[in-house]
Amino acid sequence: MNHSLTAIAGLCAGLTLLTSPALSGPEQDKQAHAGNDRLSLEEIVGEVKLPELFIGSKAPELQIAKYVKGDSVEQFQDGKVYVVEFWATWCGPCIAAFPHLSELQAEHKDDAQFIGVNIWERFPDQATRINEIEKFVADQGDRMSYTVAVEVDSKMSDTWMLPAGQNGIPAAFIVDGTGTIAWVGHPMAMDAPLESVIEGNFDASDAIENYKNDTRIGMAFEMFESGLKKGGDIEQSMMIANILSNNHASDPGSLNRMAWSLLASEHEKLNEKHYQFAYDAMKKACEKTNWEMWMLLDTYAKAAHKLGKNDEAVKWQTKAIELMPEQYERYKPELEAALETYKNAG
Repeated sequence: MNHSLTAIAGLCAGLTLLTSPALSGPEQDKQAHAGNDRLSLEEIVGEVKLPELFIGSKAPELQIAKYVKGDSVEQFQDGKVYVVEFWATWCGPCIAAFPHLSELQAEHKDDAQFIGVNIWERFPDQATRINEIEKFVADQGDRMSYTVAVEVDSKMSDTWMLPAGQNGIPAAFIVDGTGTIAWVGHPMAMDAPLESVIEGNFDASDAIENYKNDTRIGMAFEMFESGLKKGGDIEQSMMIANILSNNHASDPGSLNRMAWSLLASEHEKLNEKHYQFAYDAMKKACEKTNWEMWMLLDTYAKAAHKLGKNDEAVKWQTKAIELMPEQYERYKPELEAALETYKNAG
């Protein structure tokens, strides 16, 4: 199962390696990595180029096959703020963001209109897709309390997501009252920018710098994961992991992404030190979330198992299964199989 909770756009740039540090977890040997920690992300990944469609660009037209919930929007109206958010039925982080989007729509019902546009599905034809999306949205009920639409074929993803360099979902675009894109990013980070756009005091220059920083982090993640492939430079990956976890990406989702990538890697040089990094990262992530997020507990249990801590693995895998929400039931057999593996290993 892919546990990557953060998908950030960015092209992978080259890196001229400095001397790689010894391996460590986020809670170990920080002094040993002080020199590498002082490297900037720009030194690691290179210059960030802004995408073709970005802050300050005229928003592309809406190309909607059908509005399956809420008010239809034929075109952007002058003086009105819109949020165009992209999602898919298979996307866990998208589903997790539905209630927050609904809350924001309710909070700004007189100032902004939200449009959740379904993209990147694999249904055999448009009619089947619309029918399935209608059922899915109906099942969500009040979790999706805003306008929801299905794009024409792949028109919206082709004219919005692709030129904006957005390779992951959920992704949101704020369109201001002049029909101009004012902000692009993850909908869970949209509260403050949306408030500023509505109030008319949004600082685009700050948003651009934030985008560049987020993109650098995304590019660094891609380099980290590339080095974990068979034959890849795993020492380079661990240098990047230490820089990210110590300075730039210590949130639970980012720690989970790093840990899961290590645990799932088939690199021939993978060893206990790498599993220790994953274990330490997930301990920190679970502590930050009060040991209540099933997906993080699943990763933590896997790391514990890799280190031979099978009683601990059984404990937290059991809790992960207990905490799993209904919308993720399709993953339950996989987690139960892992639990049996941990029990048998003990």
